[in-house]
Amino acid sequence: MNDFIEWQSEVLKGIDLWTTNLKNEALKQKTYKGAINYLNKSRPDLPRSYQGTASEQFQSVIRSMFDEAKKMVYDEAQSQEINHE
Repeated sequence: MNDFIEWQSEVLKGIDLWTTNLKNEALKQKTYKGAINYLNKSRPDLPRSYQGTASEQFQSVIRSMFDEAKKMVYDEAQSQEINHE
């Protein structure tokens, strides 16, 4: 059982790391809007017939990672000062 708990901890750390990686990849676009569009376009779809199996739930986790990365981009964009030129 300890192996399972260790694996679970590693997966949770990996999710955080990959969410940050997704945000950083999105921010390579020219604008924040482009970064959001990149994440929306790259976000995987769920299968048409969702049964809630373990693999389908994992796909939901991946989709949630894209949503969290998008939130991180929004937060960064909203923390920018307004340029009054």
